[in-house]
Amino acid sequence: MLILERGSRFLTERLFLLEAQLRPLADGKVPLLLAESDPIRVWATLLTCQRLGIPLFLGNPTWGEREWGQALQQMGCGWSWRRGQLQPHPSASVNQPLRELLKALSTPDFPPICIPTGGSSGHLKWAIHSWATLAASAKAHQQHFAVGPVHSYCVLPLYHVSGLMQAVRSWLSGGQWVLWNWKSLAGAERWETPLPGSFLSLVPTQLQRLLLQAHPAVLEVLRQFRAVLVGGGPTWPSLREQARQQQIPVALTYGMTETASQVCTSFPEAFWGGDDSLGRPLPHAKLQIQRTARDPVGPIHLWAESLALGYYPHLWNREQGWIPGDWGYFDEQGSLHWLGRADDLILTGGEKVLAAEVEGEIRATGWVEDVCVLGLPDAEWGQQVVAIIVPAPGIPSDPGDLKHQLNRHLSAQLSGYKRPKQWLCCDGIPRTPQGKVNRPHLQQWAMQALGIPVSANFKTPEPRLSAKVSGDKYD
Repeated sequence: MLILERGSRFLTERLFLLEAQLRPLADGKVPLLLAESDPIRVWATLLTCQRLGIPLFLGNPTWGEREWGQALQQMGCGWSWRRGQLQPHPSASVNQPLRELLKALSTPDFPPICIPTGGSSGHLKWAIHSWATLAASAKAHQQHFAVGPVHSYCVLPLYHVSGLMQAVRSWLSGGQWVLWNWKSLAGAERWETPLPGSFLSLVPTQLQRLLLQAHPAVLEVLRQFRAVLVGGGPTWPSLREQARQQQIPVALTYGMTETASQVCTSFPEAFWGGDDSLGRPLPHAKLQIQRTARDPVGPIHLWAESLALGYYPHLWNREQGWIPGDWGYFDEQGSLHWLGRADDLILTGGEKVLAAEVEGEIRATGWVEDVCVLGLPDAEWGQQVVAIIVPAPGIPSDPGDLKHQLNRHLSAQLSGYKRPKQWLCCDGIPRTPQGKVNRPHLQQWAMQALGIPVSANFKTPEPRLSAKVSGDKYD
């Protein structure tokens, strides 16, 4: 565990050394691509780049050479810091797209902080943020929870917005930023007691692991947080019920890289009372549903002071807001209910199925290593729910038996129309460099495996997608 706060000697020394190293980039406003796993180095580099006026691109240290080359090509110029080495890009001069972007930025938004994001297509994008947009998100968090100093316990990487914003909140509010090592914590039977009124951020699978292990001392520590912020993906019913039974102060959140994390967040007190919504919009954000008179469900349209300035190198008209491609609705209390991505929402027999909810329940069994739920064409229902699974190590290889056990679990958790009509087993689900499922690729492979006509230009996927097909119909 490492505790950082403004004015700490350890961080001050880091900043002094970094300023000397990065000074050559400052005069020409040459950008820096940073791909480091050390959260202290990432944070100190961000602060130094802000001080010197250096555009910063955050990268993922787990990128392979292809992803790394793609990032450098998109950035187009500058220096890179990777594996502890600072070196110039072959074309280290400022290129025309970046020059035009820097010229168009207003003073409060300079220098930019570009954070990587990407959809299921696998195309890497950079959300252009600034200290002003990050600060707007941090201030809104502070106002929402009515706290002064924000003490954040961080187990998420800083090259993801969820980890980065924990550092920003603590830094700007004068709170303490506590770095915890997730690998050490995940198997520990006892945790350090957190500071009063502090916050912890987790993704759903991390919360699930802690609840399944159920170490009494760890659960007691979790109960002492002001809120355990859970985002980065939807929670599933059985996970929410487990968290309520253990009185974990879960605060469900809705946000993304483009909004510098949360724009809606629930309160633990409401969650304990059975509220499964994502809460009301934070003070800096406004959300609307593009609904019809007959259906309260529709695409989400949002405006926020923390909204990104655009995707590199193009700026948005932020006054028009942004449509992230998510579907949802507001309840009578004005709280948001998220139904999923527009391209992941399955419409079967007139019913809406959230693929992520079904995936979550399948993951909750512990019998699969990976899973993806798709909606594939069906002549009778419009779309059919299809689950593609990678059995967990040690699980019996008989797909029929595994399918039976999964169906039995889902029958107690989900309505009949949400349960998969078809099951496919494979050796590995293809993912993008950002870790997201390559749905277009997987969809065409599944259609071919099930004998559903696919486009003529479809190419056979990777050999590791060897299918074992089993399908049943359920009411």
